[in-house]
Amino acid sequence: MLLLSAGCGQPANGTLTGTEASLSGTPAPEAGTDATVNPSTSSMSDSSTSTSTDDAKPLPDAATPADRAVLLYETILSRYAVKGMDLYLERYPAQSEDNAFSYLWPLSELLSATNALGRLPGREDAYRADLAAILKSIDAYRDTVRKPPAYQAYPADFSSSVRYYDDNLWLGLDFVIAYRQTGDSQYLDLAKEIMTFAQSGWTEQLGGGIFWCEAKKKSKNTCSNGPAAVLALELYQETQDTTYLEWGKKIYNWTRKNLQAPDGLYWDNISLEGTVDKATYAYNCGTMIQAAVLLHTITGKAGYLTEAQRVAKVSFEHFTTTDPDGTVFFPPKDPWFTIVLFRGYRDLYAADGKADYMQAAVANLDYAWTHARDENGLIGRDWSGRTQEDLVAKHLLDEACLVEGYGMAAGFQP
Repeated sequence: MLLLSAGCGQPANGTLTGTEASLSGTPAPEAGTDATVNPSTSSMSDSSTSTSTDDAKPLPDAATPADRAVLLYETILSRYAVKGMDLYLERYPAQSEDNAFSYLWPLSELLSATNALGRLPGREDAYRADLAAILKSIDAYRDTVRKPPAYQAYPADFSSSVRYYDDNLWLGLDFVIAYRQTGDSQYLDLAKEIMTFAQSGWTEQLGGGIFWCEAKKKSKNTCSNGPAAVLALELYQETQDTTYLEWGKKIYNWTRKNLQAPDGLYWDNISLEGTVDKATYAYNCGTMIQAAVLLHTITGKAGYLTEAQRVAKVSFEHFTTTDPDGTVFFPPKDPWFTIVLFRGYRDLYAADGKADYMQAAVANLDYAWTHARDENGLIGRDWSGRTQEDLVAKHLLDEACLVEGYGMAAGFQP
């Protein structure tokens, strides 16, 4: 089984190489156990490699998207949290090849999940407590030694590790949401700080664009430029600083020019030699739909909305399959990529009122709940429940993104 990489562009085998090799590669402590020892000297108990269930208790269920979001979130905290460390496992159950703690990317999605719950009615007090807890965890990845400040791939107390522009940008987007939902200016300041870090990754090589990784300036990726455009435009909305608007337009236009296929899909990256990796991933369409909708909202220009609709249409056609009975399924892997695509569909629906894409998204999430949950209350990567790729262990990223998904479903009113 492939493990998630430290940064969200490519798969990895679960071990660290090159710049990341200084990180602890020791096994993860078991979730729920005391992990206050240094992970470089800790060892994993045998019980952490087998699925833990309680046969005496039936698996809790939930009928509404809101209740499902809450129940899955609580399940994640109980399964993945490492007692005494304010940190989380990468997978549950932890495997011998796993690092001691999660990379930043999966943890950033737990912040997205927390923000999604914060939008649910009646959860204001719980949201603030949850937000404080997850931000304490994220702060363990903060690096202020290198300039500009940003968040590194692995907890800073254990090693210096690489800093990915895209991983930081996902955090920045959620800091804006946290600011909007709490009014606390510290979150806006953190979002601005991350935008500064992203801007430091822009060079005029290839006519512009932001690199994928600070330490590996070999390619400029849609996964770093798409969310950067969105963050810049959202910061403009919050500050009315036109510098952010100009950056948002510049990044959006460069990405379209260099990384968009003729049919409207987005390719993965372009190397400094000008070679385009034409792999397509759902999340790259998602962020660019969001950016186009934001530009339409800000400027009033209809062309941006038309472009968002074009990308939504081709992405839906490309990334879904339809069973003979008419059931639509999104890809049976990389669910986080799909959830980021749903963000684009959600924002487009708010702009044009056309519900088809979001209706399919909500239906697929509903199907996953009834067909892909395991005995631990976690949901497989294949939302149809037909394949068992992650039968042995499930990734924090894959579960946390579904909390966000059910939160989106709860707020969808066609």
